[in-house]
Amino acid sequence: MTLPLSSYRLRLPLSLSIAAVITAFSMAVALGLQTLANLREDQGRNAMSLGYAMAGVQIQALRNDDVWLAYSLLRGPDGGGDAVWILVDQSGRIFASNRPRRFRLDQPIESALPWLPKAQPQVIDETPGRVSAVDRDDVRRVLRLPLYSDGSQVGELIALLSDAPYLPRFREILLGGVLVTGAILLILLPIGWLWGRRMVGPLVQLADCMGRVGREDPRRMQCTLPDGDSEIGRLGRQFAAMLSALAQKESLEQQMIQAERLAAVGRVAAGVAHEVNNPLGGMLMAIDTYRRSHQVDAQTERLLDLLERALRQIQGSVSALLVEARADLRTLTREDLEDVKTLIQPNSVKARVSLSWENACDTAIDLPASPVRQLLLNLVLNAVQAAQGGGRVEVRMRVQENRLILWIENSGRAIPPEQLQHLFEPYPASRPHTQGLGLWVCYQIVSQLGGTIRVETEGEITRFRVALPMAPESPA
Repeated sequence: MTLPLSSYRLRLPLSLSIAAVITAFSMAVALGLQTLANLREDQGRNAMSLGYAMAGVQIQALRNDDVWLAYSLLRGPDGGGDAVWILVDQSGRIFASNRPRRFRLDQPIESALPWLPKAQPQVIDETPGRVSAVDRDDVRRVLRLPLYSDGSQVGELIALLSDAPYLPRFREILLGGVLVTGAILLILLPIGWLWGRRMVGPLVQLADCMGRVGREDPRRMQCTLPDGDSEIGRLGRQFAAMLSALAQKESLEQQMIQAERLAAVGRVAAGVAHEVNNPLGGMLMAIDTYRRSHQVDAQTERLLDLLERALRQIQGSVSALLVEARADLRTLTREDLEDVKTLIQPNSVKARVSLSWENACDTAIDLPASPVRQLLLNLVLNAVQAAQGGGRVEVRMRVQENRLILWIENSGRAIPPEQLQHLFEPYPASRPHTQGLGLWVCYQIVSQLGGTIRVETEGEITRFRVALPMAPESPA
């Protein structure tokens, strides 16, 4: 994948690497320049010491007009070293030099060194003074030592100090520093690059996760977010809180949509059931009246029995759509809940299902007994049917915070997500192999009792959780 230059995944490591390169080479150049400055200072001190050492003898050479003595002293055993020495007499003419071909005898110093500023007269004792200057090209540095005898100036000793002898050494030092710096950078740059990538890694994770918002369901998003006390860590925690809020909002919207859909279906189903029950009752009454008023033969009796059974089956299905939770006001007891276990046990044994039953309700519960029993029976029967073939079913009941909590959990094939949205609808197309009324009746009972019913799936585990308030609210 090609990263754009605007990506911090590239910009931060690249910035760190460039900063390391600039810092390293700047230190190498600074080290070379400092070395050159130290060499210049050492050269100036050495020239000053040598000038002071020669001052007394040069004064004698000027007084005795001894050019050879002055030249021999300026030239020295090594030709005067790296400096150019010039002895100027009182009239400002060259008296002697260790470079006689360049600076001729009796040449005015103004013509030999036109850039040299004129020395200001000084009235001092016999101790030589010093005046320094630099030529126009910044190539030479000048050391000027006035020479005094008996309180008057008899001449001047000038030293031209050049950087030329030290430039090769300076270049060697600079080149060595660059090579050493380059070798160090070969080690530091990969480390800096990896460090930069690691620093920007949490930002990349956060950006990737933010890019998925809006395209994926926030309830199922799995994001690795940065954590800690840094700014990025606080940003990650805030984003996690926002993601959780979005997931809750999505869940509430889905619950509201499902509740509205189920309520609409329930109203339609109840209306249809009432409309169908009236003609059904009339047909059944007509069959009964016909039997009483006519002497029917065997064939007609079989036909009437067939019609009556078919009409009774239709009446049973329609009656299932008419759920009225408040018809039975008898208070729910522990024995009512245990009766459901007695009814369920033959089915669980036949289906080879392990049934775990935990009833923590010891006293009477202010809820109607019949609808709660029907609700629990339907849920447990569905759990046994889903877990058949060596599975397990766990049923727990308890009173908590003035509510009856029913917990039904079973193993078996997980419910697909697309079926969860239509789980409580009557005759859902996603479950053609079932009657399709059990869970719808459960939802109607829970709604009329003012409670809540939720279903969760975790792998092969399906869990129903019902909460029924002890003081029922108005029908949902």
